[in-house]
Amino acid sequence: MAQSFSFPDHGGKVTQDRESPVAMGTTTCSINAVLNDFQASAKGHIELTVWGPDMVLRWFRTIQIGSIVLPIFGCLIWGGIAWREQNAIATDHAVDTVALVRQYSQRMIETEIIKHGAARSRAAREPAAFLQSIDFHNFLAGIDARLPQNFGLVVISNEGRMIASSRSFPVDVDMGQRDYIDAIRAGAPLFIDRIKLHPNGQDAVIVASPFVTNEFRGMIVSSIATDTARTFLRSVAAQPDEAASLMRQDGKLLVRQTPGDPIFLSKETPAMQNIAAANEGVYEALAVSDGVRRIYAFNRLDNAALYASFGVPTDAIISATVRSALPVWLLIIAMGAFAFVANALARRAMLSQRESDLQTLKRAEAEAIAQQRAELMREMNHRVKNNLALVMSLVNIQARRGTFNAEDLHKRVRALAEVHDLLYRSNHGEKIDLGELLARACDPSTLVPEDRGIELQATLAPGIMVPADRASPLALAALELVTNAVKHAFAGRDNGMIKLTLERLGDTEAQLSVEDDGIGIQGEATRRSGTGLVDAFVRQVGGEMTREVDGGTRYVMRFPV
Repeated sequence: MAQSFSFPDHGGKVTQDRESPVAMGTTTCSINAVLNDFQASAKGHIELTVWGPDMVLRWFRTIQIGSIVLPIFGCLIWGGIAWREQNAIATDHAVDTVALVRQYSQRMIETEIIKHGAARSRAAREPAAFLQSIDFHNFLAGIDARLPQNFGLVVISNEGRMIASSRSFPVDVDMGQRDYIDAIRAGAPLFIDRIKLHPNGQDAVIVASPFVTNEFRGMIVSSIATDTARTFLRSVAAQPDEAASLMRQDGKLLVRQTPGDPIFLSKETPAMQNIAAANEGVYEALAVSDGVRRIYAFNRLDNAALYASFGVPTDAIISATVRSALPVWLLIIAMGAFAFVANALARRAMLSQRESDLQTLKRAEAEAIAQQRAELMREMNHRVKNNLALVMSLVNIQARRGTFNAEDLHKRVRALAEVHDLLYRSNHGEKIDLGELLARACDPSTLVPEDRGIELQATLAPGIMVPADRASPLALAALELVTNAVKHAFAGRDNGMIKLTLERLGDTEAQLSVEDDGIGIQGEATRRSGTGLVDAFVRQVGGEMTREVDGGTRYVMRFPV
């Protein structure tokens, strides 16, 4: 009976006429290609929608953090600048004020020295008895003038006896041990101290200098009320915790702006270390007298071992720094707060827009998945329809031959089942590893009878991926050739060798060969024969088949991949 075949056209459809024994229905790649393109497009859209806003949101977060961190750094930097400025102002104030204290102290000491010089000049040409005369007493009283800030002048011999006074006459008093007496007697040109005067206990600053005539060796001592100096020091140290003082070179703190007894500073204190190194300067230290940290300026008086000192508290510098920097701080903080709030509002709007975009994208993805499932369902139905048509065609072939070999039909249907099983397990979408499919479809345990010594040797290159619609015909072709070899190649003997080989030829082509060492086959294949069916399968995948007979038979199928 005449038979005709019709194979899939480029649209992937299978046609079958009334006489057709085989209708190879397969699924094309066009739908899969469309779905892959859609997935790639959706993936790109996801990246654009998700990663783009994420990057912008990260920038918003960075700006938000910056709107907090930058004002903090700005305030710290401006605070440092303001601190340096106020520290310089405080230092200049201390230097200027200590110069004023020095001038006052210098004038006060020089006034007393001038009085001493006048007394020495008056007694220079007189005998020693003149010092105890009423005339010399009146002279001393005249230059003393009984000013409220003064407690008078006295002349004392090196033996420690007071022999003249501007406030009393006559006088002859043993002064006992006194530091100023010891200092002048030891050769000091000038000695300044703070003592309690005898007998009334007035608190006084005394200035002592040598008093020498032709017949007398002693000293002249003038006294100034401590409150006089303290009042002036209090007037210049008008701000809270400011300090003004007069200090002797040996560390005795004679007068401060606040009432208190004299104190001695040890050599380890910053004040003593600084005056030992220079006659004037500036240093910062914690005060021994009241425990307040200050910036001190000091300056030595001319021709006197006496230092004027003035200190500005560092707490006042901090307060002035805050007052100076506060307007700029408020401006910086306001700008940072505005940036923070504006950024937060913009970020919230961005998040809202992003959420809306994500919801839109999810809806689009859900619609795409639904469409893909519908396409896959149509694909599956089409594939099942074609495979059933193929099975029916194979049944019709055997029916027309007048025989019905259930075992052969079972093998072919199993090969189609293997295609579906591999397709289900595949991680490559609609593609199947052809080598794995051939190994499962051409299993020797099912193709070779146990009572025959025929060996099936398969050499199958891995990784040759082909679409399912191409894998089915190739698997059926290989199965048909191996089955024919088992049945017909070894007539008259029970053993033999069948070789099944799959190899890649370059990047676009592969080769499948079935070879036996049997008796060989002669004549051309017909459409009714098994090899004619194989040739139809090969042409269906766009390949070609050749046959070589040299003792045994070798079929070589080359096809694109």
